[in-house]
Amino acid sequence: MRLLLSALLLAFTDYALAEDRPNILLIVADDMGYSDLGCYGAEFDTPHLDQLAGEGTRLANFRVNPMCVVSRTSLMTGQTHTQSDHYKRSLPLSKALEEAGYATSISGKWHQPRHPLDHGFQRFYGFLGGQINNFTGSGSIVRQREPEEVPADWFATDAFTDHTIESIDVASAQGKPFFAYLAFNAPHTPLNVSRELVEKYEGRFDEGWDQLREKRFQRLRQLGLIDERHINSPPTPDVRPWHELPKETQEHEAFRMQAYAAVIDNLDTNVGRLLAHLDKKGLRENTLVVFLSDNGGDYGNGHIKVDRSVIPWERNSIPYLSNGWASLRCAPFRFYKSSCYEGGVRVPFIMRWPKGLKHDPGLISFQQAHITDLYPTFLQLAGTTYEPAPPQVPIIGRSLLPLFEDSRLPSADIEHPVFWSFSDTSRGYLDYPWKIVSINEGPWALYNLKRDPVEAIDLASSNPQQLAKLAKSWLDFAENKTKIPPSWKTPLRTEKHGWGYHRLTKIWPFDTSVPLCSEGDVPLQTPLTLAFKQPLDFTNTKGKTIRLYRIQDPTTPVWTADPEPNHPAQGALSITFDNLPKLQPDTSYFLLSDTGFARINQKPLEGLNDGARWFRFRTTSSLEK
Repeated sequence: MRLLLSALLLAFTDYALAEDRPNILLIVADDMGYSDLGCYGAEFDTPHLDQLAGEGTRLANFRVNPMCVVSRTSLMTGQTHTQSDHYKRSLPLSKALEEAGYATSISGKWHQPRHPLDHGFQRFYGFLGGQINNFTGSGSIVRQREPEEVPADWFATDAFTDHTIESIDVASAQGKPFFAYLAFNAPHTPLNVSRELVEKYEGRFDEGWDQLREKRFQRLRQLGLIDERHINSPPTPDVRPWHELPKETQEHEAFRMQAYAAVIDNLDTNVGRLLAHLDKKGLRENTLVVFLSDNGGDYGNGHIKVDRSVIPWERNSIPYLSNGWASLRCAPFRFYKSSCYEGGVRVPFIMRWPKGLKHDPGLISFQQAHITDLYPTFLQLAGTTYEPAPPQVPIIGRSLLPLFEDSRLPSADIEHPVFWSFSDTSRGYLDYPWKIVSINEGPWALYNLKRDPVEAIDLASSNPQQLAKLAKSWLDFAENKTKIPPSWKTPLRTEKHGWGYHRLTKIWPFDTSVPLCSEGDVPLQTPLTLAFKQPLDFTNTKGKTIRLYRIQDPTTPVWTADPEPNHPAQGALSITFDNLPKLQPDTSYFLLSDTGFARINQKPLEGLNDGARWFRFRTTSSLEK
């Protein structure tokens, strides 16, 4: 550790004296959407986080990265995931704070390179991977470096809160300021939670995601988090209109959302325990409490055939939530986790520091900020700075302390360009107010967020110069400031597949299709073409079918095909079905297929399940198409 820090300049500021430097309690929820708290418009009961917001400040325009692992890298390094290159070019936040004299602890999820104790954390209780079962810990719980069994009455959110409280007490006994990082598993799937809390929310979501999203939108306006520039952005074609779902499906979906609400409810209760402990220990005034989510709302979707039998309070169940509810949770924005659209990167953010935050209680700040900004903010509060020496590289974050001092600070004083790239799923670049976004390696879309904060109007065709400028900035950053894998910066495609395509490519060597995945306005008389990157084989696939359904009747196919070895597509890269019936207007359709309806490289293709792996589209409303 000293060898690494010998290459750094650690300078102390006027926060240097231990008795003056604040404690830092950082609470990160996993996969919580922008509007998933009562103080951000939700229907859930979150009194403690609402109180925290009422006593502190909410940021309306706080962004993270589109996935948990890449957000956590930015949090710990002040850099993008690909800049840091698995911490090889970074000084982890925890190591810098430890050297500055802080007691450092992490409770819950790590999901970063190596082990947290390798990076300056002194105490660790949690798990190293991406998710666990809330009742069992999935056999992954570790205390310090040793695996630990969990008792029969263990619950993840409660246990991680207990460890955070213990760590605060240890730091207090040592007379040190603390950096306590509580990284909840909640509300990440699986949505395991008690029956009592699930049943508390019975009936609260029966209206469905369409009406509830409109209500959240109106509450967001009433709260002052959005204004007249915001519209309730229309759903993308992968989101089914609630009124078109069969009643049995609606009931099942409402039950799934009850489980999600219950997980949030329990999380809020544990935040309340933490805040009460700070009060009890006399630590409230000089503790900076920060609460945020690591990315936008998630969807797991599960499997259309089995999720009706998944019970949240059963110990080994794996409950998921659908993308319809994800569209509600990310209101008023479009898309969700994994996407660089605002729904994937805009999150709730609350901070409270009675001694140091020079704001009126309950303030909403509209400055643009990013998760990389927390790194320099925390270092400045600790009285230290980061001065990189090769192979370390500069951070991109900017300290938020000027905002702490002046809530009316000009936005330009803290905002900076933000680069996003995550696998082949999504990429983006923000140089406020301009932003470009791509999903599924499709063409760039261009938005002016000052005029259009929900990304409803794509200006790519009307402003090609601005698009080209940002696209060049994205590529320059990728090539000159990161260690980005080549596959993350391949040339963009011309076709624009909608949401779900990235999951198809994980199970199939899938290339493209007609209609496109999650396309809207599809003609009523359409062929179905599926194109692959490797030849198709229909040997020994008899009885394995591919089928098309309307969402109003998910059990009766409107079309079925069972290709055999004499099919013209045998050995070809694509198959076209031109015998689909004329489709109904303004209707959502989906495909199901048996595992092995075709083979590639002598292996059966996995089946489409309209859950985690879907192929959906929606037809035009015009009878003439």
